[in-house]
Amino acid sequence: MHVEHLKTFGRGGIHPDPHKRATAGLPIEDVPPPMEVRLPLQQHLGDPAVPIVKKGDLVRRGQKIAEGEGTGVPLHASISGKVKPIDRHPHPTLVMAPAIVIARVDDPDLAPLEFPVDPGWRELPREEMLERIREAGVVGLGGAAFPTYRKLQLPPDVRVDTLVVNGAECEPYLTSDYRLMLAEPDAIVEGAVLMARIIGVKRVLFGVESDKRDAARVLAGVIRRLAPDGYEMRVDVVETRYPQGAERQLVAALTGRTIPPRALPYAVGVVVQNVATASAVYDAVCRRRPLLDRVVTVTGPGIAEPRNLRVPLGMLLSELVARCGGITDDATRIIAGGPMMGRALPRLDLPVTKGMNGLVLLTGRGPFEDGYGPCIQCGRCLEVCPLGLEPDQVSVRVEAGKLAETAPYGAEECYECGSCTFVCPSQRPLVQFMQVAKSALRRARDTRSVA
Repeated sequence: MHVEHLKTFGRGGIHPDPHKRATAGLPIEDVPPPMEVRLPLQQHLGDPAVPIVKKGDLVRRGQKIAEGEGTGVPLHASISGKVKPIDRHPHPTLVMAPAIVIARVDDPDLAPLEFPVDPGWRELPREEMLERIREAGVVGLGGAAFPTYRKLQLPPDVRVDTLVVNGAECEPYLTSDYRLMLAEPDAIVEGAVLMARIIGVKRVLFGVESDKRDAARVLAGVIRRLAPDGYEMRVDVVETRYPQGAERQLVAALTGRTIPPRALPYAVGVVVQNVATASAVYDAVCRRRPLLDRVVTVTGPGIAEPRNLRVPLGMLLSELVARCGGITDDATRIIAGGPMMGRALPRLDLPVTKGMNGLVLLTGRGPFEDGYGPCIQCGRCLEVCPLGLEPDQVSVRVEAGKLAETAPYGAEECYECGSCTFVCPSQRPLVQFMQVAKSALRRARDTRSVA
């Protein structure tokens, strides 16, 4: 009997039910312009965008409406229409935040801006490519929303040799990246080549989980056709195992390198970018097209008609749900992103933002609704933690108010994948305990640095 040995990371991990069948076979559908969009000025890590339009201005889809200053990136109109008063509105991070609201206007004079291909895009110098990526407002579309131009601007003393393109999509339920790999493989590969040129490498590794082999084959075929001479480009099929798509785990699986605690991938000579980000980079460099839409998987047992939708940024989740047949009578929970690392939402009058790759509607009782028990020292959380941390020890010290004692057990290294919470027989909110400890340790460190 043939046993396939797939690349994967070394420690921990879990195998939750993927729940991808409902949308894996559904192609991406384009959503027509809604009657209104709400575009938060803060959709990325860094300084918020600064408005350059005001109430009453008429704008066209694709027009810049807010400038990126400091560490931020610009924001663009995702529909054509009239700007309403710029005010504070509910944000998916559950705060009130400034946003530009645009009411749709159907007028031939407000036709969307066009972004034709620049015939010289392949010969652009590095700085021009970076500026186009910045000007287009491109951020990491795998969820982190870190400005892409900043991630590609490496410190002067850093040397890298590999670009990893992340197509793992290990979160249960989500299929937006999978369908994008099938729909836009050329743009993804071309975008990867552009990013490789920017960071000065010729080794590009795509990581795709084994439950997406057809996408891996499609990408491999495009690479054979488009890879420049002298480049090492390949697609590695990795084990379907959560959290395979985390940067540390994917880098370990594809390169065998271990990123040190609290270090970034470039510490081991690697830059990691998501497949959707690669496609957006291609659009930005090749056509100067800004980031106006993103693909969102709307799924779960609490939605009537699960779909993969290409959505104008700023469209309200309530409208998104309505286009999917509405919420079922037994829906109980709303999650932006995936169920493992996503954010629970209390309402649907919130906008789609650049980093939102999924909307999952669940039924039944949620975790912790019936309370949780004491730690029984079973060790399961230690077995599944991909970083080898000790969530059990952190949790009991948080409960005892001994926050300063959590540092030796790895609280600050945790990236909150949720594997520990998933397996805990006492249903303890271990990720939340890690968050409390991490925040306390950072506050203490900041206080010491100020003093």
